[in-house]
Amino acid sequence: MSIYWVRFQGDSAAEAMNAIAEALRHDEHGVVPDQEQAPPAPPADNSQVSSDGDRYLQANVQAMRTLWSIDPMQVELPSDRRFLVRLGVHLQHWIRRLTRWYFMTPWLQANEFHAAVTRVIDVLLVRQQQLQQELHEYQYRLQATEQQVQLLRNELALSRQQLMEIRQQQALYQNIAE
Repeated sequence: MSIYWVRFQGDSAAEAMNAIAEALRHDEHGVVPDQEQAPPAPPADNSQVSSDGDRYLQANVQAMRTLWSIDPMQVELPSDRRFLVRLGVHLQHWIRRLTRWYFMTPWLQANEFHAAVTRVIDVLLVRQQQLQQELHEYQYRLQATEQQVQLLRNELALSRQQLMEIRQQQALYQNIAE
């Protein structure tokens, strides 16, 4: 699964779709939007992605934690200052207010789903970190065990060498005694 962040100029859905198609065509993942632009809805931050190679994952997890909530009444004013464009945005907002009773249930369901997915991903990240910690502990134990095995092999080799010397001395003394 890949996440693409697409920025485009304009207010039309066609321009947005063209920007998305272009990003997919060139496999450009883009940059996570600045936190000042995101709505303030941060869930509890239970985990941190610790691996240095996971900066992309960390940026997307942070964006997920910040952007999981859907606000059905949020109005984003266009950058275009023309009267008709602004009037269209206000008309959309007015229509949303009139149809709120109809769309509120799906919006609440989507919000609950996004919150649940965010919580599950947080739990999975914590579990992954625990498993990674256990793996590092097992690697450390394996390394320590390999060192102990090497020391025991060295001691065994020394013991065999001493045993051979003792047998040679014993054979020498038996030859002298005969």
